[in-house]
This record gives sequence, C-alpha cells and structure tokens, in this order.
Amino acid sequence: MHRPGLAAAFASLFLFAAAARAGDRFEKVWCLQYATAPNAPISMLLAGAPADARMDVPFAMCVAKSDQHVVVLDAGYVNPELGKGFGATGWTEYAALLAEIGLRPEQVDFVTISHMHFDHAGGTSRFPKAKFIVQRRELEYAAGALPHNSAAKNAFVAEDVLALVRLNWQDRVLLADGDVEGIVPGVDVYLTPGHTAGTMTVCLDTKKGRVCYSSDAVYTYRNIEEDIPLGLALNAGEAVESFKKIRRVLRGGLLIPGHEPRIFSEPKSLGFRRVSDHAVAIVE
Repeated sequence: MHRPGLAAAFASLFLFAAAARAGDRFEKVWCLQYATAPNAPISMLLAGAPADARMDVPFAMCVAKSDQHVVVLDAGYVNPELGKGFGATGWTEYAALLAEIGLRPEQVDFVTISHMHFDHAGGTSRFPKAKFIVQRRELEYAAGALPHNSAAKNAFVAEDVLALVRLNWQDRVLLADGDVEGIVPGVDVYLTPGHTAGTMTVCLDTKKGRVCYSSDAVYTYRNIEEDIPLGLALNAGEAVESFKKIRRVLRGGLLIPGHEPRIFSEPKSLGFRRVSDHAVAIVE
C-alpha cells in the first residue's frame, strides 16, 4: 500500500542527513607560516642529505573552516626563544596570524595536536575556547616514559606536556585511541608513529575532496615520494612504515606535509594560492 506521508518523512530525513554532511565539509583550508628556519640543513628533514645542503624551512599550522566549526591543525609554539634554539626566526603572534584569514583565536573550536614536540604543541594557551585532540599514546608516552628517556627528549618541552595534562583535567582534551574517523564532524585522525611514539595524521572532508595533514609524520613531499626517512625520528623504520599507511588513508586526496617549503615558496606550482604575507589557501 502506498503511504505518501511515510515516503515524505523518509525524503525529509534523507535531505536533512545530506545537509548535515554538507555542513560538516570544510569550505576553506589555509596553511599559516608563523616562523622560518632560514638556511637550515636539509638533513633535518631528509635523512642522508649532503651535510652542506640547505634551504629555508617553514614552521606552520593549518586552519579549516566549515559552517559549523573552525579547526586548527597543530598549535605551533609561542615562546620565540625555543624557536631560536632551532634556528627559527620571524615568529608571528597568533592573533595577527589568524587575522590575515579573517579569524580570531577565540573562534577556534578544536585544535589537533599531531605530536608533542614544542613547535606543534607549544601554543595551546592561545586558543581559549578550543578542545584539543591528541593520541592517547603520545600524551602517555610524553608524560610517563619520556622523562626517563634522554635519547628521545629532543624537541619536547616539559611545560607543553604539563599544559596538555592540565587541559585534560579541565575536560578540554579528546584522547584518540589509534584511528578514529569522525572524531569531530568532518575530521578523521590516524596513528602514524615513528617520528614520535604517537604522531598523528589528520584528514579533513572538504568541498574539494579529502585533505590530509601529516604534520611531521611526513616532513616534505620528497620523504613520501622517494621513501626517504625522516631527519628526526624516534623510530626511523616505523616512520617509513607510516608513509605506507598515509598513502592508504589519503584515498586519492591531497597531502599537506608538516615542513614542506614549496607550500610557501611556490604555492601556485602545487595548485595553492598565497592570500597574505603568512597565509596560503589550500581549499577555497
């Protein structure tokens, strides 16, 4: 028997679900360069590179905006003195940085923390209303095992780890146990270790398809295209195995590595557009 009322209800439900999915898609994605290590050794990024090979290495975070949420990928650092220890200069305060793309720090809903190195986890204080997403394995390793492992401490800062522990006590941390698709609307996270114990790759559902930010699981396109191990890795073999996983979870989408100079030096060649002194549009 034909029941038009029921059919109309199902149609409305389908349209509502489709609209909800569309609302979860990110309409815009930018990458923001907040500091630079000029003339840095390429061996920092590419294991085995000639000792005299050098290039300008960007320090960056990415920002994604949908109708519902603003998500920042990595928190950078806010102590310029730490950056200077790694040769970084030109640090930019986040309020000014976000203003270049028409946003304010208090508009940020979520910040993904790919790993706990200072240049990715050191800026949590600048996002007063955000919740933070990190791998449980990374936080537990940084807070528990790391203080007793001098070989693995490079680029970790105790204050950053303690800040995230405090945020967790304030119910402002979402701990991911491995791969979690849809951890928040439009955001999938994947455990891609090697660089650190719990390095995480983040994939976004955007209006132009899938965009994945590897952070330091992949420093540059050359790492993953040529299977060149990372210049800094807790476990180099595990990091190269993570390259394979990242290729799978990309699903034909776009990869944004964590320290790829070309994103900022020649964005047009990658299909991106420079929109300001520090910002490059990835999806617009």
